[in-house]
Amino acid sequence: MGLAENQLSLDLIEEWSKAHPEASICTAEGPSQFKRIANFQDYHGLPEFRQAMAQFMGQVRGWKARFDPDRVVMSGGATGAQETLAFCLANPGEAFLVPTPYYPGFDRDCCWRSGVKLLPIECHSSNDFRITREAVVAAYESATSNGVRVKGILITNPSNPLGTTADRATLAMLATFATEHRVHLICDEIYAGSVFAKPEYVSIAEVIERDAPGPDRDLIHIAYSLSKDFGLPGFRVGIDYSYNDAVVACARKMSSFGFV
Repeated sequence: MGLAENQLSLDLIEEWSKAHPEASICTAEGPSQFKRIANFQDYHGLPEFRQAMAQFMGQVRGWKARFDPDRVVMSGGATGAQETLAFCLANPGEAFLVPTPYYPGFDRDCCWRSGVKLLPIECHSSNDFRITREAVVAAYESATSNGVRVKGILITNPSNPLGTTADRATLAMLATFATEHRVHLICDEIYAGSVFAKPEYVSIAEVIERDAPGPDRDLIHIAYSLSKDFGLPGFRVGIDYSYNDAVVACARKMSSFGFV
């Protein structure tokens, strides 16, 4: 119950794999791709795989946002994707603000090697743990008064562990705050394809394209993975998607150390 392992559906994946032997290099129908996979590949990731990921991300979001495959950076799972962003965006001792309660794995992903700190944005059950501007401001001012430089805000949407989704107004508020204070906004959207029809799921990509006038796109970044929506954590397929050219270029260099 506590792991994103698709135990109840693995038989369906096995059946699909048997019905599509050409999809694997480990079958009689698949060797035509063996050399391509076995030899050195483009460190950016296979172009058609990045194209497929960009298409799927758009599909999951009901085509309300479009994704450029050239901005897709492949990584060894969302763990590697988050660490890559931490290295790209902050120096040791600097901080990301994180709404509470948050996924405890972020302490590993963002902090263990990068030296980045995670500081809480205090959210409360009295308003269903919604992220308010007042709470963000309080966390930001508390950090700066203690001499800690805030470099970003990290959220999960849909939320882990709450299972809730952030509404448009909240996402727009966060994008505006990031622009005003010149900090980054990292949205972990690893559960984007695992939501019900109600309440409607809204991606930060849709908000900055349609709803929030004037946010600085260079400050917006998305982490995604196949681990949750497909229940395939062992495949170690994660991505960083950034609207910032410098971050994409830096993340591509770092992806050499975290291949899929």
